[in-house]
Amino acid sequence: MSLNDNKSESDGMIKKRGPLTNLSPLAFIFVSLAVVFFLYQIVGGSLLYLILGEGLYFKNENLFFTRIVIAFSQFMFILFPVLILVQLQDNNFNETFRLKLPGLKVLLLSVLAILIVQPFLQVYLYYQNALIFSLPFGSGFIKQLKEVFDSLESATKFLVEAQTVPDFILIVLSIAVAPAICEEFLFRGLVFKNFEKVLSSSKSIFFTGLLFALFHFHPFNIVPLTILGIFLTFVVFHSGSIYTAVVCHFVNNFISALAVFVYGTDSLENIDNMQMTTGEQIQFVIIGIISVILFVLIMIVIKKNSLNKHPLSNEQ
Repeated sequence: MSLNDNKSESDGMIKKRGPLTNLSPLAFIFVSLAVVFFLYQIVGGSLLYLILGEGLYFKNENLFFTRIVIAFSQFMFILFPVLILVQLQDNNFNETFRLKLPGLKVLLLSVLAILIVQPFLQVYLYYQNALIFSLPFGSGFIKQLKEVFDSLESATKFLVEAQTVPDFILIVLSIAVAPAICEEFLFRGLVFKNFEKVLSSSKSIFFTGLLFALFHFHPFNIVPLTILGIFLTFVVFHSGSIYTAVVCHFVNNFISALAVFVYGTDSLENIDNMQMTTGEQIQFVIIGIISVILFVLIMIVIKKNSLNKHPLSNEQ
């Protein structure tokens, strides 16, 4: 046996030492999502219940601890398991999570795109819901489903309403900082890298964005969340850095937190409850069209400034 043969066997042993190394990338994705879902939703929810008790989640005196537990749960039951799972798969952290600083130009363009696309998403939700509720069939079920999700969103208003600056800082930590880090390492790290092993880059970007939307379990927001998820994956691919998505995700969530802090929970009212005149609707639509056009143009510029040597070209 030659020295090269020994080296090959040694390399092979190193590559296969993780218990999840031989699991197919697609299977690994869904196993990972199942693990994270169980830990965060079931274990994390149970932890909150044990600490605060039934029906006490949103009492004023418990808001501080609720926000702390929510932030802790995201790091403990999303980020930490993701790091362990990647280690069990024997992936390199730097490669899987793209742990390098992005170029300033692409980063600024990505943040600008997140800000610019907001009006379009509002316009889309308004007319999507108007169309859904005007359908001649299934309206009863749709309304009941909408009421369920609206009641859940109403409950969370207590969590995002701040009376003082310290409260606001804690809210930003729980709904902006923690999700931006934990969800990005899950989707733009573990999920995206494993999709890239079996799919083209363009398909990997799309399916990562779609899974990101589905993981939030909000059927009425599935399209906006998919757009956001695809965009976040797109900028990670072209910037070569997960930090681009972390910053953009943070900015997206921070906008909501800041709006509530400045304008109150009325800023979270459903877009379909808006009452507009014909002239206001025309202006609303025009702003939405300009928003999506600028958003697409910025994505084109980001692609032209891509750090990836062969952007979206490794079709399989």
